[in-house]
Amino acid sequence: RYMVNGDKEGNIWVGTAESLNLWDKKTEKFIAYKHDPENSKSISNSEPIVMYEDSKSNFWIGTASGLNLMDRKTGVFTRFYPVPEKASTVGSNIVTSILEDKSGKLWIGTWNSGGIYQFSIESKNFKNYLKGASLLALYEDADGVLWAGTLEGLYKYNPDIDNFIPFTTPGTVGNLPEVFSMVEDKNRNLWLTTHNQIIRINPARNEISAFGQNYGVGQNDFNYLSGYIKRDGEVYFGDTTGYFSFYPDELIENLKAPEIIFTALHLSDKNIKPGDGGPVQENLNTQKEIKLPYNQNVFSIDFTIADYANPAQNRLTYFLENFDIDWHNANSERKAYYFNIPPGKYVFRVKGVNGYGAWAEKKLEIIIMPPWYLTWLAYGIYLLLFIALIFGFDRIMRRRIIEIERRKTQERELAQAKEIEKAYKDLKATQAQLIQSEKMASLGELTAGIAHEIQNPLNFVNNFSEVNKELLEEMNEEIENGNLEEVKLLAKDVIDNEQKINYHGKRADAIVKGMLQHSRSSSGVKEPTDINALADEYLRLAYHGLRAKDKSFNATMNTEFDENIGKINVVPQDIGRVILNLISNAFYAVNEKKKEQIDGYEPTVSVGTKMSGSNLMISVEDNGNGIPQTALDKIFQPFFTTKPTGKGTGLGLSMSYEIITKAHNGELKVENNLTGGATFTIILPI
Repeated sequence: RYMVNGDKEGNIWVGTAESLNLWDKKTEKFIAYKHDPENSKSISNSEPIVMYEDSKSNFWIGTASGLNLMDRKTGVFTRFYPVPEKASTVGSNIVTSILEDKSGKLWIGTWNSGGIYQFSIESKNFKNYLKGASLLALYEDADGVLWAGTLEGLYKYNPDIDNFIPFTTPGTVGNLPEVFSMVEDKNRNLWLTTHNQIIRINPARNEISAFGQNYGVGQNDFNYLSGYIKRDGEVYFGDTTGYFSFYPDELIENLKAPEIIFTALHLSDKNIKPGDGGPVQENLNTQKEIKLPYNQNVFSIDFTIADYANPAQNRLTYFLENFDIDWHNANSERKAYYFNIPPGKYVFRVKGVNGYGAWAEKKLEIIIMPPWYLTWLAYGIYLLLFIALIFGFDRIMRRRIIEIERRKTQERELAQAKEIEKAYKDLKATQAQLIQSEKMASLGELTAGIAHEIQNPLNFVNNFSEVNKELLEEMNEEIENGNLEEVKLLAKDVIDNEQKINYHGKRADAIVKGMLQHSRSSSGVKEPTDINALADEYLRLAYHGLRAKDKSFNATMNTEFDENIGKINVVPQDIGRVILNLISNAFYAVNEKKKEQIDGYEPTVSVGTKMSGSNLMISVEDNGNGIPQTALDKIFQPFFTTKPTGKGTGLGLSMSYEIITKAHNGELKVENNLTGGATFTIILPI
C-alpha cells in the first residue's frame, strides 16, 4: 500500500507498509523514517496510515500505533496515544483520519471501535466521541458541519449537545453500513462511497440518492480515503480495480425524476369522489387545497410513485407540515392515516426517489375549519360581553364609593365646628403641659410655632365666613326680586367659599391634633403614622418658634421625603418629640454660626426620609459648626450638652436616644459632615 502527500513547503511524502519517506530533491532519493524501539523520538510505528498538515504548519502522521507530530527540520517525532495504557499495542491507537476544523480543533479518527477523539495540543488531552465505532473518513463541509464516516454508518456532529448523531433520512435507498470517503461539490451536496455504492446526500433537503449497479458501480470494493474533487468540480473515487470519475451537475441533469400521484382521499374510511358538493371539486392531483369541517378531522390519503425503470428500488416518504415531527417512510399500502387533527392549516407533502437517485415532491394544502364557537367572530362576541360586564361592574362600584364618600363628608362637616372649639381648649392645655415637662426643652419655640401655624387657617375660616354671610344676604334680596340667574351665581360663590372653609378648618384640626399628640404623655402604643407629614409639621413649628423669640433669625429649610413610604407603625408622640428636638438643635447650630458673620454663609437645615432595605431612615442635617470630636462619644449621655450654661438641659438627646433604641428597637446616629455641620440619622426597622 502506498500513500502520497505534499506539504506547504513543497515536499513530497510517501507512506508505505514499512516506512514514512521524504523525497530529497537534491539527491533525488528518499529519506526513510522508521520506528526504532530504542529511540523514543522516532516515529511510533513504521506503517503510516494518514498524513496531515494543519493551519499552523504542524505535520501530523497517524500510524498503527498512535499519533505523531514531526519536526521536519530535526526529524524528531513526538508521540501521542489516545489510549495510553495500550500505547505499545494496536486497537484504539490505530489512527485512520486527521482533520482540523474551521475553529482550529483537531479531530482524530481511530480504528477497532476506538471512535473519534478531539485532541488539544496545549493540554495534550484526548476527548472521546463515538466509542465503539471504527473511523474511515472525517470531513468538514462548507457550512462547517463535521461528518464522520465509519464502518457503522454516517454520523453528523451536533455542537449543541457536543456529540455525533447518526445521519438518517426518510426514503433511504438501502442502508449505509460503512462510509469510506467523502467530498463536497459546489452545490453543497455530499458525495461518499460505501462498500459497493456511490451516495449523494443533500443535507439541506434531507435527501439521499444512491448510484449502484444501474451506473456500473458495485462490482468491486471502494478504498477508504480515496475520494478527491478537482478544481473544475470533477469527482474521483478509487476502488480495488481502478477509479470512477464524473461531474455531479451532468450526472444530476441526466436523472429523470419520477412522478408522485395522489390516488384517493378517505374521510373516516369513506372514499371521497370529486364533485357532489364534497371537499374535492376536481381531480385530486390538480386540486391545490382541501377544506374540511372540524368534525371531519379523521382522514387518510393514498399516493404512489410512477417510475417503471426499476420499481423495486422506488421509495416514498410523507410528512404533514405543522403536525408531524418528522418524515415517515410509506408503508406497503402507500397510505397516510391521520386521526383527530386539530383545526388549522396543514401541508401534506410526499417525496419519492427512484432507483436512479432522482427525487420528486408533491404537496396538498389541507385546512381543518374550526367550530363556530372558536371562530374570530365568536371571539369578538366574547370580548364584547366581557367588556360590558366589566363596565357594568365598574359603574356599580363607582356609585357605591361616591355614596360612601358623600356620607363621610356630611359627618365631617357636622363635627367640624365642635372640633375647632375643642381645639382651642386642647391647645391651651397642651401649652400648660409643655411648660411643666422637662422633656420639652424647646417649649418657647413650639408654642410660638403653634400660634403662627394655626393663625393662618383660622383667619381664612373667619374671613370666608363673613363673606358667605354677605353673599347669603344678597341672595335673599335677589330671590325676592325673582332674579334666578344671579341667585345661582351667588350660590356657586357660597359653595366655593364653604369648600375653602372646610379645607382650612381641616388644616387647623390637623395642627391641633398633632400638638395634642405631642403634649400627651406617651402611651407606648404604636399606631400607623405619616412620618413625612410629622417631620414637615415639626420643621415649620420649630422654625416659627425660633422666629417668635428672635425676629432676626432666618434659615433655609430643605425637605426630601420619600413619597412611597406610606404610614409607619410607631408611637407618634415619642417620635414627634425626637424629631422636634433634633430640628431645634439644628436651627440653634446654624444660628450660632451665623453670629460669626462669615461672608456668604447661608444657614440651612435639611430634613429627609427614605427606605433602605427594610429600614426607614429619617435624617436631620445642618451646615453649622458641627460637633467637637471629643464630644461625639458623649453626645447621648444624660445632662451632657455642648450649649452654654442656661441654654440647654442635656436631657433632649438622651431622651431621644432612649425613645429610638428602647421603645422602637432602632438606632440614632450622628456624624460631622465633610463640608461642615452635622447629620443626625434615625434608623427604624419596619
